[in-house]
Amino acid sequence: MNRWAKTAVVLTVAATATPLAAAPDDTTQAAVFGEEVPSIPGGEVVQYFRGKGDVLYVQDRAARWYRLDLNDGCLKNTRRDFTLAFGYSDGFNRIDHFTKVLVSPGGGTMHFSCRIDAIHRSPAPPQIDSKSPISSD
Repeated sequence: MNRWAKTAVVLTVAATATPLAAAPDDTTQAAVFGEEVPSIPGGEVVQYFRGKGDVLYVQDRAARWYRLDLNDGCLKNTRRDFTLAFGYSDGFNRIDHFTKVLVSPGGGTMHFSCRIDAIHRSPAPPQIDSKSPISSD
């Protein structure tokens, strides 16, 4: 068994991921996000959507949304249909700053990993809630 198979929960997205949009500075959305949190308890992500730049919006099993700010340039060459998994750093399977986001840009094996720079509580992204204060462009 390879090293990713032991620690990763794999999620697949096809047409639901939004295309990557260039956004040099995402300060316009900063006010809509809630507090920064140290982790996502339980580590189970039931769905996710791509935001601007290197941002992922993830929903946990309790239907709470979070914004994950990944390291700069991480999702730069990722297509719409990418596979995502989490490489947990502890036995509690929580997603925190030590968790690696494992990305396959077009399916198959995991090609690279991203670092989580920040985790914020968030409203649902516009793909879920058309009245969301988060813009998708």
